[in-house]
Amino acid sequence: MGSDAPVIADAVQHGDLLFMSGRAPVDPATLEVVGDGFAEQAAIVLRDIQAVLDAAGSGWEHVLRVECFLADAGDFPEWNRIWSERFRPPRPARTTVVAGFAVPGILIELQVTAAVVGGGP
Repeated sequence: MGSDAPVIADAVQHGDLLFMSGRAPVDPATLEVVGDGFAEQAAIVLRDIQAVLDAAGSGWEHVLRVECFLADAGDFPEWNRIWSERFRPPRPARTTVVAGFAVPGILIELQVTAAVVGGGP
């Protein structure tokens, strides 16, 4: 394995399922946390997820499960608002937990499982 190989894959596809690694508001070039406040960090993470879904030939309508990790339980109402705007019924399965993060300043991390109906890469 070369030294420039990523430590963590963006996602792994198995058959018609895409298992995405946790996505956090971190600039991959600098490994610095980006985004001020919960809503901005959530928007950054959702854009990143969109890019991974697009690259795999999937989309939001094919998301089956979302696991959400919040740094602060006080952000739960805002997360529900963002969730309701992003996903229309029938919504994917979801788990939300409050957790500590290894990188200070991260307020949200999402892990997504989606179907790939277009054949993928």
